[in-house]
Amino acid sequence: MASGRPVLLHRDKELGVVDEVLAGLAEGKPAVLVIQGTRGIGKTRLLHAALARRPGGVVLSARGHADESSFAFGIVRQLFDPMMSGSKRADPGAPAAVLDGGVRTPALAAVPYDGSAPVVPAALLDDLYRATRSLTAGQPLIIAVDDLNHADPQSAQWCSYIARRLDGLPIAMILTCDVEDRSAGDAVWDILALPYARSLRPSALCRRCAATLMESALGAPVDDEIVTACHRLTKGNPLLLLETAGRLAAADVLPDRSELPRVMRIGATALSETVLEWLGGRYPSLLALLQSLAIIAPYAGLETAAMLAGYGAVAAEEAGHALAGAGLLEGSPPQRFTHDLVQSTILARMDPRARDELHRRAASLLHRLGSPPKRSARHLLSASPTGDPWAVSVLREAAREAVSENAWEDATRYLHRALATAKDQAVLQVTAELGAVEVHLDIPACLRHFRTVTALAGDTGERADSLAPFATALLTLNSPEAASAFCDIARGFDDDPTGRLPDREVLLRLSAQALLTGQSYGSRAAMRQLNAEPGAATSAGARDYLATAALSGAARGRHLHRTLTLARRCLDGGGPIPPTLVMALLWAGRVDEAAYWSEQVAAEARAHASMTGQALAGTLLSDVAYRKGKLRASLAHAREAIHFARGSHAPGLHVAAVSCAARVLLERDELDVAHALFDEVAAREPVHPLLQGTLLEARGRVSIARGEVREGLRALLEAGRQLLSAGVVNPACAGWRGQAALAYLRLGQHGTARRLAEEELELARAWGAPDSIGRALSIASTTVEGSRRLDLLTEAMTVLDGPGGAMERIRAMLRLGIALQAAGEARRAHDTLNEAYALADGCGAVRLAALAERNLATAGGRARGGQADGPSPLTAGEMRVTELVLRGMSNLQVATELSISKRTVDTHLARIYRKLGIHTRAELAEIIKRLGDHQAGIGSPPDQKEWPGQKEWPGQDE
Repeated sequence: MASGRPVLLHRDKELGVVDEVLAGLAEGKPAVLVIQGTRGIGKTRLLHAALARRPGGVVLSARGHADESSFAFGIVRQLFDPMMSGSKRADPGAPAAVLDGGVRTPALAAVPYDGSAPVVPAALLDDLYRATRSLTAGQPLIIAVDDLNHADPQSAQWCSYIARRLDGLPIAMILTCDVEDRSAGDAVWDILALPYARSLRPSALCRRCAATLMESALGAPVDDEIVTACHRLTKGNPLLLLETAGRLAAADVLPDRSELPRVMRIGATALSETVLEWLGGRYPSLLALLQSLAIIAPYAGLETAAMLAGYGAVAAEEAGHALAGAGLLEGSPPQRFTHDLVQSTILARMDPRARDELHRRAASLLHRLGSPPKRSARHLLSASPTGDPWAVSVLREAAREAVSENAWEDATRYLHRALATAKDQAVLQVTAELGAVEVHLDIPACLRHFRTVTALAGDTGERADSLAPFATALLTLNSPEAASAFCDIARGFDDDPTGRLPDREVLLRLSAQALLTGQSYGSRAAMRQLNAEPGAATSAGARDYLATAALSGAARGRHLHRTLTLARRCLDGGGPIPPTLVMALLWAGRVDEAAYWSEQVAAEARAHASMTGQALAGTLLSDVAYRKGKLRASLAHAREAIHFARGSHAPGLHVAAVSCAARVLLERDELDVAHALFDEVAAREPVHPLLQGTLLEARGRVSIARGEVREGLRALLEAGRQLLSAGVVNPACAGWRGQAALAYLRLGQHGTARRLAEEELELARAWGAPDSIGRALSIASTTVEGSRRLDLLTEAMTVLDGPGGAMERIRAMLRLGIALQAAGEARRAHDTLNEAYALADGCGAVRLAALAERNLATAGGRARGGQADGPSPLTAGEMRVTELVLRGMSNLQVATELSISKRTVDTHLARIYRKLGIHTRAELAEIIKRLGDHQAGIGSPPDQKEWPGQKEWPGQDE
């Protein structure tokens, strides 16, 4: 199709009405045709099409304009100017008598153009009527007035007067009128009430016609998606479609679906700018209302925008319909912009100072109307700071609201702006609130605010109140600097008179953080406060203190009953559970309870969208899963914790998460992966001694497993030094003594090894938690010989029968099997080692499974495989590897699929080959095929697999 404007589209129905009117005119019948529609819908083009289809006769035409609406008889003068004496501008076919002086009324010539004319005299109207009637001599007459809504009052009155007097005359009046402009409303309604009057409302273009129009304008085919998007955006308005197409051509945008985002941006901008141009010149009040809506949308509608602009509800309703007709608003009633870019275009075209002032007024209005604080805060963020105290108050209130909704980033933005506006004492308060928010997102940022508050705060009381919002384990575990400051404040609580103590919650929160650092500052005052109200702890500060007190008691390794009493008192209070309580329960050997509450802590952290909270929760979940022998879940939780710790730049939690991950990787024999993790936290700033000690213990164990025994021993001894300096004595918290004892054994220093193992066992028995006692018994057995070793391991197996001793039970079982083998009890040794192998392989403990398998081989037996697979010689883990290998996956692809290292896959595959007596994947496929054929032949259920030679495996009949 050639480029250019096409023929009239989507107007068959309207042209049919035009043809009826013109046919009646040829028969001498009068008619009035009023074409109504919105701007750009094609009223003028339809008028021109009607004139082009006339059979002949005289045409008087005029066009209204907003700038000329105050010129009296402006439209009438345009109509009759060609008929004036001496004029040669009449339409061809006009009677000569008229051209020579048909309309030469002194009254019309004397009418001024300044709009001051009085009511039109009846004589003048009659003269004009007679002049109009004289034009119909021998031929029809068409009076065409475009944009009647812009007609001056006198001309509008004349049109109504003439329209009512067409009976018996071959006259057709064709008028166009903008439905959004009601300035000529009375005249139009009067005309439409006539029996020979008809109304035409051109409809929007359909999608197919829109495509034709755009292809004509662009000179190329247009993709259907582009057409649909432009049609929806412009609502089929021909003028807006042409404007959009013109801008697309100017921007060299290809009408292809790949360009859809650009098309939408250009189309929305074209729509906005075009309609704004219309409104700016014709309806300035409507433009002001639209700008007010652009300021407050989408959180408020036209009613509020009308208040902001100073208009009433009725004006807002009328404006809404007009703006919807123009394609800027949608909805019922119209309240929202058709596209985000419409709103942004309106805002961009506003004067910056006016926009700034409107945002401030909007904030004030919404605040007075009782809207949520964040609505007002949004406008304050968009305006330049003014230093108004009420603005600071609104922003702080909005931040508190955002915190309650866990919208930490929003709260941060509000408080940053409040801090830029605050003065005097408000600076200290806002900084403290900002730091309390940042602790969930960004530890370094939180520390910067912490230092500011420390510097600004005056006496001890003010420092306590100002630093209380920072008093949380999420900061203490990540910053020794903050922990030291908490201790400094809490140091004076025990000795101060009661009247000088801070608020109860402040005292409890700060004393809890002091306890978490290993110091008891403030504990006497805190316990006096709690004992004054016996029973459950109902406040957050009370729960925090009781949980930390339970943790502190557990770290010292004394009075298990008191630790559990404090934990129970904390739990009885209800409300969110402090993460420190989960740690205390783990150290007390209450793994099932710790598992339940760790899930609650994790759910709370996720609900609060706290990055540091989720990092801490992840380490707790990982620790619980490890103790229960769920290594895969433990590693997944540890990796998630590492992710959140990195994101929040939380060094202490990063260290804790890496320790958890390294411990699991060690069990899975992924030593290189574990060793590489330590590099992430090697050069970090100091963290809490408990976390640093845990990291050193994990590093030491990995180094020893890699054959670097002396280096590993040094790390373990340094872990012990740091833990002891923080008051962490209990082996349930960290088993560095036992691991160091094993290292000394490998170095041949049996005396030192025995001393450390006995010390750990003594401390474990004093504490009383079964898991830690069982672990200490198992390690102590390695430092003795003969029956004493068997006695210690038998006792270890007895006490490690709980849910939290899974990994240590496997280790003890393996040591017991080796000891029984050394004692000559081959049958018991074989059964014990076989069971240890099955448990280790079932939970993914590759190192322990390999050790059990080696000792079974020494004893002349073979492993039966994991219990999960029944009598099969392959364990569950080996079956997973087998299935993926037989799908054609490489070892690396299998590792990726199972989220394990390639080295682990290599180990699994080597063990599978050894068990089945094969050497290649082809042989493995053949064995699996024979197994399938055998099952198909005997009809065995899928879960009752019988392998070739299955009955030869030791222990099959048991």
